[in-house]
Amino acid sequence: MWRTYLCDNQTLFSTILEFFTLVPEEVSNANIMGGRKLQLIGEVKESLPLVLSTLSEFLFSQTDPFIQQKTLRCLQSWVQYGFDLEAAYPLLQKVMSLLGNEDLFEAAVEVLLESMQQASWTRYQTYRNDLLNCFTSDDMKKKFTIAIAEEDEETGKLLAKLFTGFGETYTDYIVTQLADPKMNDLMSMIIQFTGYQGYFPADQEVSEIPLNFWYVLQETLFDENVLPVINSGTNKFKIECGQTAIAMYRELVKILIKNARYPEEEVWNTWNKETKDKFKIWRRDLGDTMINPYYVLREEMLSILLDHSVYIISQWSSVPGASQELEATFFCLKSISEEISPNEGQHIARFFGHLVLGGLQQENSSVRLKNTVLLLMGSLAEWLKAHPEFLGSVMNYIAPCLSDSQLAPAASSAFADICDTCRESLVDELDSLMHVYANSMQKVVESVADVIQVLPPDRAMGPLMTLTGSILQGISKAMEGDREHARDAVLVQLQYLSACCRGIQSPNDDYQSLSERNSVYDAYASGQLAAMYANVEGFNEITFAIRESSIQIASVWGTDEEVAKALSHFLDLGMRSTSPLLSLNFVDLTGLIESSYRLAPFSCWLNTASFMMTVYGGQTKYFERLRDLLGVLTTKTLEFINGTEDNSSLSFSVLSIA
Repeated sequence: MWRTYLCDNQTLFSTILEFFTLVPEEVSNANIMGGRKLQLIGEVKESLPLVLSTLSEFLFSQTDPFIQQKTLRCLQSWVQYGFDLEAAYPLLQKVMSLLGNEDLFEAAVEVLLESMQQASWTRYQTYRNDLLNCFTSDDMKKKFTIAIAEEDEETGKLLAKLFTGFGETYTDYIVTQLADPKMNDLMSMIIQFTGYQGYFPADQEVSEIPLNFWYVLQETLFDENVLPVINSGTNKFKIECGQTAIAMYRELVKILIKNARYPEEEVWNTWNKETKDKFKIWRRDLGDTMINPYYVLREEMLSILLDHSVYIISQWSSVPGASQELEATFFCLKSISEEISPNEGQHIARFFGHLVLGGLQQENSSVRLKNTVLLLMGSLAEWLKAHPEFLGSVMNYIAPCLSDSQLAPAASSAFADICDTCRESLVDELDSLMHVYANSMQKVVESVADVIQVLPPDRAMGPLMTLTGSILQGISKAMEGDREHARDAVLVQLQYLSACCRGIQSPNDDYQSLSERNSVYDAYASGQLAAMYANVEGFNEITFAIRESSIQIASVWGTDEEVAKALSHFLDLGMRSTSPLLSLNFVDLTGLIESSYRLAPFSCWLNTASFMMTVYGGQTKYFERLRDLLGVLTTKTLEFINGTEDNSSLSFSVLSIA
């Protein structure tokens, strides 16, 4: 009788439903101490049959969409709280049937999504099969078709969440049933949602929903041994499942290329910053997803990407948005470049060959396309190391880009990656690389020095003097101008000198033992290394110029902490490089540290002095001078500490010397 009364009184019914909806949430979150909470949980558990019976009564007998929506929200809350599936299976079957009701569609989707998140329910095969039959029914396929055709994003998002939720919940089952027609239908719909029309996020936010599913699916295909396909003939259905998976991932590659495309510039310029930022994050996610089809397809995926690139270049004028399409293809190739074996000998060679890199017309290429090409080249440095015959054309492409402000960051990054990785192979190109320095970028200087480092000491000194001499000329020229402009220019040139020092350090330095490193420092500190080059033409002139430039910079900007840090950093790196060309001798260095610290006690000079103790401390002949230096620094530091409040960095640096 009370149920009849409730059905006649919709307001009261709505109120009770709202109360029932809140009960599971409040009980779960209740901050009740001791046994009272356990008692409360027990009472809720005892009331479950009554709650489910009441919800069933209203869901099956009510026709008011408003009340049915509230019933579904309430059911979702109790599903989240948790109960045995058997206790409410008819209810969930009813929910599946309500997916065809436009007014209740969203609420029904939320209930089913919540149900698929219940780990204890995944073992019920009947429920899983009923969900699959529901999702691939004629009514649901019709709803899907309309959503795609009419670009109904709201319906599309709900369906995409529903299908993807099923896919991520029952992946183990899916991979063993991919050849089944119903499963094929479901996978086809998920693929189409991945390729939903329009740019993300300006036009739609559907296509991001299935991305994670393709990662989960790829891993499970290998975990369940569906891939790689082994034509043993013993399990034909399993072989068909593997072949179906391969076909799906082929299609996925084409969709991801489309999704990675930038819009035309006039469209891009209409987007606000938030939309652009979301698109860039989305592209990064796409790049991460690209690795999944690569694990499935391997060289076949490289073939797809390179074939598509050749097609775009050969049909440039007839392909809509050719520059954006090619840039997206190269972006996809870059996204998997770290996984490409240096021994891959067929497809990557096509990229560096005449049909792709050789076929690109600079005048038709957008700035974005050129930047992506440059970054792709840098990411393939390991491959180029194994195929040095392509280095010439690659460096010829990069070099002009270094002087273009829009391309310089990507160009210098690619230049650095390739020089660092392929330094042995680029030795013969050193003369050409020296000319590249004219573009004056810190990364470029370090990259050229990387290549110089490979040469034997006697062959390395000439190119190193040329590179260093150019930088010193820049300092000399800067010093001729007014002090304000000269300061900025000098800072840049000091960065170049520091980059040069970093570049000529062997990449194996970090793996040397302490005794090996100390023996190198001893050879440097004793003057043996300097004596080796004393008679080399131009050596003394360069070292004299470094000495004079360092002293002059310290004299002019001695109280400027930024300049002092840049100068002391160069002097540190000069000692670390153990190159007598790029460092001051012991007498000059101690004098410079003393005079600079007396003028302005910056902590950077204490750091340089500390490292100097490490390098020269093993030489008995320097003990007395090092002791005097330490005395001067300590005295000045104590004077400074007693006269200032904030001296924590200085105190720390003094302790590091001690």
